[in-house]
Amino acid sequence: MVTWKSKAGVEDKAMISAVDGKLPDVKNVKGFIHQALYKNTNNEWVGVYYWESEADAHNSNKEMAAKESFKKLISLIDEKSIRIDVMATLQSSG
Repeated sequence: MVTWKSKAGVEDKAMISAVDGKLPDVKNVKGFIHQALYKNTNNEWVGVYYWESEADAHNSNKEMAAKESFKKLISLIDEKSIRIDVMATLQSSG
């Protein structure tokens, strides 16, 4: 799970477009399963990414760092606000 805030003046549609633009690259990273984007009541974006393993989740950061789609997304984000949490699945309904 990745949580962040937009830079001042960034519209929601620009952030959504940047996340969408990153998906073709993310889908090619080993272990990728699914992604969803949310925005909470604290005006934080929350990207939830599902991976086959915890190792795949960690490796995705290295795989994506040099991609132009990732750089575009990062350009919209207040980098000091980024938080990454990797969690192990303990229960799932699906």
